[in-house]
Amino acid sequence: MISQKALEKLEFNKVLENITFYTFTELGKIKVLEILPFEREFEAVNRGELISEAKEVLIRNDIPPFEYLPNITEAIKRTKVEGVFLQTKDILEILKLAKLSRSLFTFFKEKEYAPLLSNETKILFVDKVFEHYFNNVFTDSGDIRDNASPKLNEIRKEINEKGEQLRKLVNRILKKYSESYLVQEEYITLREGRIVIPVKAEHKRHVKGFIHSESNTGQTVYIEPEETLELNNEILSLKFAEQREIERILRNLTVKISEYASNLLDSLQIITNLDLVFAAARYSIEVIGSFPTVQSNKPLHIIDARHPQLLKKFGRENTIPLSVKVDNENVLLITGPNAGGKTVVLKTIGLLSAMVASGLHIPCDPDSNFYFFEKILIDMGDEQSIDNDLSTFSSHLSNIKSIINEADDRSLILLDEIGTGTDPIEGAALAIAILIQLQKNDSKVFATTHHGSVKIAANDLAGFQNSSMEFDADNLQPTYRFTQGLPGSSYAFEIAERLGFTKQFIELANNYLDSDKNKIEQFLTDLEQKSKKYKSKLDEIERENARLKGLTNLYQEKISKLEEQKRKIISEAQQKAEIYLHDVNKKIETAIKNIRESNASKDVVKTERKQIEEIKKVQNTFKKQKEIESIDKAVELGSYAKVKGTETYGIVTEVNKGKNKASLQVGNLKLQVKYSELISTKRKDFEEKSYIKPQYQTFLESETLDIRGDKPEDAEFKVIRFLDEAYSANSSQVEILHGKGTGALKKTVHDLLKQHEHVKNFYFAKIEFGGEGITIVELE
Repeated sequence: MISQKALEKLEFNKVLENITFYTFTELGKIKVLEILPFEREFEAVNRGELISEAKEVLIRNDIPPFEYLPNITEAIKRTKVEGVFLQTKDILEILKLAKLSRSLFTFFKEKEYAPLLSNETKILFVDKVFEHYFNNVFTDSGDIRDNASPKLNEIRKEINEKGEQLRKLVNRILKKYSESYLVQEEYITLREGRIVIPVKAEHKRHVKGFIHSESNTGQTVYIEPEETLELNNEILSLKFAEQREIERILRNLTVKISEYASNLLDSLQIITNLDLVFAAARYSIEVIGSFPTVQSNKPLHIIDARHPQLLKKFGRENTIPLSVKVDNENVLLITGPNAGGKTVVLKTIGLLSAMVASGLHIPCDPDSNFYFFEKILIDMGDEQSIDNDLSTFSSHLSNIKSIINEADDRSLILLDEIGTGTDPIEGAALAIAILIQLQKNDSKVFATTHHGSVKIAANDLAGFQNSSMEFDADNLQPTYRFTQGLPGSSYAFEIAERLGFTKQFIELANNYLDSDKNKIEQFLTDLEQKSKKYKSKLDEIERENARLKGLTNLYQEKISKLEEQKRKIISEAQQKAEIYLHDVNKKIETAIKNIRESNASKDVVKTERKQIEEIKKVQNTFKKQKEIESIDKAVELGSYAKVKGTETYGIVTEVNKGKNKASLQVGNLKLQVKYSELISTKRKDFEEKSYIKPQYQTFLESETLDIRGDKPEDAEFKVIRFLDEAYSANSSQVEILHGKGTGALKKTVHDLLKQHEHVKNFYFAKIEFGGEGITIVELE
């Protein structure tokens, strides 16, 4: 199990604190703060899937009826203790639990798109009779009703009557003493539940009665007149009777709750878990998170991940994403400049792995694949995680020894600045040996270092891979971008120069630099710069390939539309032809009938025979045309051909007559077409017309493209095709509906729009028209 010590170093608790902001119940908040990584993989995956369903519910704006609920566990358990009865406040909270349980059961019962949540809530406590029993006792404001019992109703009625008598009597007494100027003011008040009048202290002997208290100044005394003593006593006695009856009612309610205590406790637990799941789902929406696949038989592939705390502090746009892929390599060595982000990479990988093991969503691309690590073993020397008195070489070495002994194939190892704190040569040798031993344990190891010899070893040893943090040599500052496959230079002199050291000082230091090390660092610097240039070129080529693929798909779709139009035209022509032939046959029958009815006179026979001959000529012409249409063209592999109904000429590169498929190479484009739609042509025609020339006017079916739910790679081709169609149709403005979701589609669309040659400008729609879920594109 992942240790509490490792979770503290990764600041796992800060993620949990962020999630608690979205809880409704006291137990839900406690439950969130108690989240720990699971011991078994399927438990983590189950929670991750539940959170995904909850997120889908929230995205649909289908909000569950959660409300604040205190921790009433002990109150429910006390109902099982003999002689104990609950107070009104606790009973009302338990009634609230029963109502919330029924509301949530009803809400999730009809959610077919959330089967896991429906299954979780199917045993929630639902009993309207139980609720009705309590509703008959309490008002909506939580007071006990007068008619909660016949006896209580009778007692309260009598209290009201006696109270009215008392008020009238006191008012008469007050008026009498007021006229004699014996009272301070003409009003009555209560002391210890009894009605009293305020009397000036110097006149207290003139008012017969019982003194209850004095004012702070001593100038006023509060006297219960002797005329009211009997009525006050009667009312007080009735109030005692009222309280006894209320206690009896509360005891009955407590007994009723005890009968359902087990069901109520089960529902409280389910609601607590639901509160946790939906709080985590809201957090996932906040960080644009998702739950990755968790498969150990695939490469560990982290795509566009962001550290949750950096995301909260700087925002999504200002947090550099991290992408890492580890397959057969067990050790990934991270090098590069100081303060360049190496330790952040370690913490990001460690924290996100702990979150995945806990079943929580993480801010990364949903196509990422994580491993379920049973242990995360860490040695970090930064002041943020380890006290200064522990940052000695011996303490690091002792910690690493424990890590080596504990590490196995289900362990994630994070080592920061391995080999430091001692002689650089010996420290580097120890670092290499440590990494080799951990690699033999089949653990996944991510380590940072500045030792050049360790970088060289990582390049030579099997199961090792170098990586680095980029540095902008032109502006002398880190970019915080992670690059896999190449080691990086420490850029110590460049950083010193950026911090204000003079050139003379830098040259002085350079004189004392080991010549071999200087060569290695210079080689790494040059290699990094070349790598950046090649990556830029590669990105450009990939964008061009994506554009060409999009065009290919676009033209194939246009050809398909032409084919459909052709089939429709032929079908309509055939229908007209059938009608025409039917009319022809009728004319022939009429001619024959005329011959018969005219007794076959020569003139009539000659006229009708001529008409029949003309009709037959037309009929034969139509038959020949149909025969020509049905002739199978001789199209073979390597021959020149064109697509029927178009001016698209090319060379046949693939043929599958059985599946009626063929490939036609048209310039730089390769089209997939039906074999039956190809017509053999001459080389001369191909050389003169080797291009695509659609025989129709371009039009745009809709100025809005909806790619919600598509994968980024599928969406990319759709967007390219859509933009080309829009441009061809002379549209000046279109909309792309990508939704908010994880942000992956939005990023794909915006990256493509930045490079597209026909895009003049793009921006989000106004909030009332969709906000960040829709991008408006202006075309040139």
